Amino acid sequence: MNKYLSQWRFILLGYLIIFQFSCAVKREALGSDDEIIVVSAMEDKVHLQSILSTIFNDTLFTPEPEPYYKLIFVLPQDYKRIKNSTHIVIGAIGKYPSNPAVDLIKNILSDKQYHNSISGDKPIIISKDPFARNQLLMVINTPNLEKAKEFATKNNEKIKSQFFTLFKKRQEKYMFNNTRQKELEKHLIEDYGWSIKIPWGYEVITDSSEQQLFWIGSEMPFRWVAVHWREGAIVENYDSAKEFIMDFPREYFENIQYSENYFELNTTNKFNHWLTWKVNGLWESIDDTQGGPFLAYLFYDGISDRTYYIHAMIFHPGNNKVIFLQQLDLIAKSFIVYNR
Repeated sequence: MNKYLSQWRFILLGYLIIFQFSCAVKREALGSDDEIIVVSAMEDKVHLQSILSTIFNDTLFTPEPEPYYKLIFVLPQDYKRIKNSTHIVIGAIGKYPSNPAVDLIKNILSDKQYHNSISGDKPIIISKDPFARNQLLMVINTPNLEKAKEFATKNNEKIKSQFFTLFKKRQEKYMFNNTRQKELEKHLIEDYGWSIKIPWGYEVITDSSEQQLFWIGSEMPFRWVAVHWREGAIVENYDSAKEFIMDFPREYFENIQYSENYFELNTTNKFNHWLTWKVNGLWESIDDTQGGPFLAYLFYDGISDRTYYIHAMIFHPGNNKVIFLQQLDLIAKSFIVYNR
């Protein structure tokens, strides 16, 4: 009897340990990756908008301007309801006792963090995964608007990179984890010597070794990614790069062209390990009144001795496009060349 009682105690202890461990594990953060929940008193809303616009100042022209992040303001009494959201900003200007956000910030920050921030030394503090997994919490605790804006301007890229890193992590998990078309990716490696990660839902439109073109698309909304390659280094400077880029859609898509409006062509070293021409702009239909944003990368790979052009575009009239275009960018940046 004692033997069985001892076994049951051991099993019960095991269940208790598992239960406590599962309770301690944080859940995944909730909400859209292009939304930032801002907790503040009504009187600070305009000031916090000014501070945050200094940081999150990227805009996609579609041609209507579309910010990369939408700010959603809630009052401090609603904090518990949204505390598991993906992006949270809690902000207060000054240390007035009548401001309910001040008490909230005091409860979240340590004494040292609070005094460092309210003194103006570090008015913006960012914490990772405070209440949920894959979450960012930003606290803006500043003696005045000027101190926070000065800090935000100086640390603009550093702060934005943390938000982009989280976006990339969450979106890659959503698009690529166990939901990739690996047989199609294997075909690209074996037949063309390069590959990209292809999520489920994308269908092949063109797969041509003769045209040296691989083109896939998905609906709702309409999204397309195309990879084109040519032997040798065929781009020498800005003019030749622009000529190649502008000719591409007319030659391979027939009824599509790139608009001169909002066309941007710059070099970047942020596309994997290649020095790359990066393109942003608008595409338009030659036959219909249709169009939308596109992005593309043009670069030469010395190992394969090829020039590659990766193009991505979206058609989603009247709706937000930023998050979908960023997803296409992640697909494009998954491109890899294999030695053969």
